[in-house]
Amino acid sequence: MEDNTKYRFKEPDFSFPDYYKVFINAYPEQFNQISEDIKNDKIEEKKYHVEVSCFDQKMEYEACKEKLSILESFFCYEEAHKYHQCVKVNSSKFDRYLKYYINRNKLSYMKYWENQEKEYLEKLQQTKK
Repeated sequence: MEDNTKYRFKEPDFSFPDYYKVFINAYPEQFNQISEDIKNDKIEEKKYHVEVSCFDQKMEYEACKEKLSILESFFCYEEAHKYHQCVKVNSSKFDRYLKYYINRNKLSYMKYWENQEKEYLEKLQQTKK
């Protein structure tokens, strides 16, 4: 298997806005379900975002195929390999970014409620004095 570091691809622009503040008042079970739903929605968008991030490589490959006849298109191996490698690399990046995004929102949600509990207990201690 070839080393995939041979090509350096443009860093994809996968933007995942924080959602935990919108659903901060949800129960933990509800928040986990919301997180799963958002994850599934983002996975459905994955193909589009990966294709967009590898658009330049796809255009190079398509241009090479148009330049040559159908029988000679196997000479476009280099362009095809770059394109498929870009899709593979950016697809795995999307998965990593998505996992980080979901976990970051879950941790922020839990941290918010831990701080709320701490503040409540401190106020409770102060009223007992």
